[in-house]
Amino acid sequence: MTTPLGRVRGLGSAKGGTGPYVLKQASGLALGILTPYLVGIGIYLFGRDREFVVTAIGSFWIGPALLGFIILSAIHMDLGMRVIIEDYVHGHARKLALLFLNSAFTWAVCLVCVFAILLMMFESARL
Repeated sequence: MTTPLGRVRGLGSAKGGTGPYVLKQASGLALGILTPYLVGIGIYLFGRDREFVVTAIGSFWIGPALLGFIILSAIHMDLGMRVIIEDYVHGHARKLALLFLNSAFTWAVCLVCVFAILLMMFESARL
């Protein structure tokens, strides 16, 4: 026999536990650290020619940080929008459709960005 506390422990309004919440908070913290660094790099690279920017993105200090920022942003956006959809959309079919579209859009944009960054990193290796 379980107690009422035992039945609800770890379950939020979406009955999914605390894992997505912790992941969203951790990704937000990591983005808070990466954002000022990448804004500074963006200011430094503003107005430079393409070859210089591609070489800079291919460096060890900028490319991996930019990839991490893109992937963490996708995780954070997917989880944040998922919570909003689960809380405010009430029709089951509409909720499932929006959850699918949210994940598909988020990860499609992430893949395009990662592909572009990887192309620039490999192009800079050839230069």
